[in-house]
Amino acid sequence: MNVAQRLSVVTDRDEVRARVLALPKRFRKSSVNGLKAEWELTVGQDVYTISVADKRCEAREGPSAAPVARITADPRTWLAVDDGELWGIDAVLSRRLEVHGNLDLGARLQTLFEPRARRRGPFDLEQVEVDADGLEMSAYVIGEGPPVVMLHGLGASKISLMPLIPPLVHAGHRLIVPDLPGHGASAKPRTQYTPRFYARSVRALMDDLGIERAAVIGNSLGGRVALELAARSPGHVTGLVALDPAVPGFRVRYVLGFTRVIPTEVGAIPFPMRERWMRLAIKRLVADPSRLPEGGLQAASEEFIRIYREPVARMAFFDSLRHLLTEQPRPFWGHMRRVRVPALVIWGREDRLVPVRLAYKLADALPRGELMVLPGVGHVPQFEAPEETNGAILRFLADLSD
Repeated sequence: MNVAQRLSVVTDRDEVRARVLALPKRFRKSSVNGLKAEWELTVGQDVYTISVADKRCEAREGPSAAPVARITADPRTWLAVDDGELWGIDAVLSRRLEVHGNLDLGARLQTLFEPRARRRGPFDLEQVEVDADGLEMSAYVIGEGPPVVMLHGLGASKISLMPLIPPLVHAGHRLIVPDLPGHGASAKPRTQYTPRFYARSVRALMDDLGIERAAVIGNSLGGRVALELAARSPGHVTGLVALDPAVPGFRVRYVLGFTRVIPTEVGAIPFPMRERWMRLAIKRLVADPSRLPEGGLQAASEEFIRIYREPVARMAFFDSLRHLLTEQPRPFWGHMRRVRVPALVIWGREDRLVPVRLAYKLADALPRGELMVLPGVGHVPQFEAPEETNGAILRFLADLSD
């Protein structure tokens, strides 16, 4: 390293320190909504703690005793994110920034502060809590333009749809990305977690946000909910994209990989979570596990285990799974004939969870269905084939607006 490079490193380090310690001056009290938490931020060689409680923010040097999330980046990356030159989402997807612990609160940190040198706008990620017909649902809202509602899979959260967010926002869409009831940071009521219940909740979410009609994108359970919403509330849906939707015909032995992590339906009984089993279950979702970065795999395992330590979350998981596995095929396929909106079905040919033969059946059943099968891809195409998946979705949405 030459003298100029050493000086640059020192300058970046000093700049990071000054900005982190000045974060309380940019704190958005209106974004807190009762939040009380600490984040541990490691930038280069230095460690900081950011605390939020009672609508106040503090930043100090040194590690946190109990952080909800640990964020790591090099100085240049952190400064670029803080300057607005690099989205935090893009930094994570490009592996320049890592988040461990509560991934949702890790993403939320950036929403708690005003941008450094400009006004906050529609292209800054916002986390909102929405009253969806009496149920509180947590959602990301970002972007400007025709609305798109994005729905995650069973046992996942809105974080799992991150790879789709940057290209859709850049293409001119307003995105609403909720945690479905029973998942993530949304309410987890005692109820029947049927596709119909989920569809009603999404419709109520749209109504509360003043969205009359939207395109709907869903992966796995989210794809099944998108199909249900389009069939029962066609006036709310302009078109839908189903990514490996959870239609009748599951390969049950692969589903059991997740039930080994959560080995009891009795939500009130504590049980040992096993990260090793969780990592194996996540690997089964993809065709080639080597595509998953080790840090991302660990973070996803930790997130699942964190959420499903809650008895109410475990009960919601099992009830949702029960309804998916016991759904009668004949009524479902007849139901799909009622989906009159344009529909794009994207499916991984190597999906071990929901076999690809069902992709052809679904596309044939949908009156305006179009099918794209991705070779060498499993159950989560947004992670395994992001360019192909995003490209197909963008073309589909562009056709909707013509």
